[in-house]
Amino acid sequence: MTLVELAAAAAGGCLALAATLLIVGFRFQPPASPQPAVPARSWVRRLKRAWAATANPAHSRLQRRRRVLGWLVAATVVWAVTGWPVAGLATLATGLWLPWLLGSARLVQERIDTLEALETWCRRMADTLAGGGAIGLAQAIVTSAARVDGPVAAPVRTLARRLQLDQGHPGAALREFADAIDDRTGDAVAAALLLALHQQSTGVARVLRQLADGVARDIRARRDIEAARAESRQSLRMLLIIQVGLLVLLALTPAFAAPYSTPIGQTVMALLLAGTIALLVWMRRLSLGRRAPRFLGETAGTS
Repeated sequence: MTLVELAAAAAGGCLALAATLLIVGFRFQPPASPQPAVPARSWVRRLKRAWAATANPAHSRLQRRRRVLGWLVAATVVWAVTGWPVAGLATLATGLWLPWLLGSARLVQERIDTLEALETWCRRMADTLAGGGAIGLAQAIVTSAARVDGPVAAPVRTLARRLQLDQGHPGAALREFADAIDDRTGDAVAAALLLALHQQSTGVARVLRQLADGVARDIRARRDIEAARAESRQSLRMLLIIQVGLLVLLALTPAFAAPYSTPIGQTVMALLLAGTIALLVWMRRLSLGRRAPRFLGETAGTS
């Protein structure tokens, strides 16, 4: 390739990467954070969201840098072997955003695990009240906090500590608890606990069991929905495998793939790959579903 052709191909590759960043930035919603005094530009926020989508919360910053460096090396090798800069950029984008594209099942399972732990906690509080292990709901929350485990362990213990410090003002503590759960069902549990703390009636244990039954029904409904969405996730994986296989076949047949070595061919490849990435993001959104709006907590209605 001449210098002009190489520059044109690199421009086409940059176009594909920019489209990828914008598409992912539109779809990715980061955790809520305090608003800066001077809001950033819209395109800057989208780029930041797109970059945040490449991070794994379980990995350290050093692990993330090593992962990015590894995919940069892989993209360079693909570029050198095929002579297609767009293919190298596609390799880099796929490597960085692949966990995000294929992570919808993990996110949904984490939500279900959180609700299951919430259901168990409600039943434990009901048993504590019915067995005489606590003289009121606030004490039942504090008593059960030492034995709770799973995804709700930290929010429950924070709630118990806040109730002990801010006696008589449970509203703020329960709103923080609802934000930590970050689910409409968690809002319902927090709202029911808030009403029960204000009323202090004798039927709190029965209410807690009914609340746990409602959470259990919600869990069953979500599992049924996820079983139906499994086909969409499988289609997402198959589409990605087909695209990778197609690129490999093109690289192995130079005569057939010769047109893609021209600047126009690289531009066409960039547009096709950008469309594929848009389709993958759209299918991820379908497989993840739209979350029900929240009604309680500081971040209710912001997502």
